[in-house]
Amino acid sequence: MNKLTLITLLIFAIVSCKKRTDLPLVESQFSNKTFSVPIPSQNDTIFYEFKDSTYQEYGNFWNGEIPWRLTRYENANFLVLRNRVIGIRKTNDTTFSCRYIGSYENDFEMIERKQKWNKELLTGTWVEKNHFDYYTNDSIPKPPPAPKPSAPEGFSESDFHNIPRYRIDTNSIYLDYDYSRSKSKIQINTTGEFIKMNLTNHHIDYNVQENFWRIKHLTDSTMIIDKTSNHLLGTKHDKALTNIKLIKIR
Repeated sequence: MNKLTLITLLIFAIVSCKKRTDLPLVESQFSNKTFSVPIPSQNDTIFYEFKDSTYQEYGNFWNGEIPWRLTRYENANFLVLRNRVIGIRKTNDTTFSCRYIGSYENDFEMIERKQKWNKELLTGTWVEKNHFDYYTNDSIPKPPPAPKPSAPEGFSESDFHNIPRYRIDTNSIYLDYDYSRSKSKIQINTTGEFIKMNLTNHHIDYNVQENFWRIKHLTDSTMIIDKTSNHLLGTKHDKALTNIKLIKIR
């Protein structure tokens, strides 16, 4: 390639970049979808789930619902997440190239996630495998069993559960332990990977709530999750538990 040809190609590339017009983005390309945002420097990934006018950010902890919108300026697209402005353009069917614009600039990708799990597999009664093994395996040494407490008013002895049991249906999760019962509405993200709840866990403490599950594995009989809980009185920090294995008993 001679020098004149190389210069001509460079000029063409510069002119093409200046004239490039990104195609307009529309809300339907984001609404009711979940995207992953890899963070190589931290060996981590953040997940964004977009609804019609709000989005949720999933990381180590759930951060609540935050307003979002799209805007456009001089043939460029911008994604506004509350007060964060991000230049954004679509690079292929599942990926957006992004640049955060603020006190510093940061380039990253948003990658659309396909449905990970069949949400119907969540329906049923689940127990933690280590609890189940302990109480059902006779070869594990145990202290003499304590007498079953008397059933309080409104309960029968058949309502007693010495193993915490999670019951999940389409809209709610329940926790049965001892003669205690708790219930919470649930929000499951579009890919079936994250569950938001406010479920009192009497097995841990009467002032503890489970608030977030990340599903890492799911079949019709087993589930592996990471979860976080918080102490309602604020006397303890939020707690994260990882790689908890549950088995479906019905």
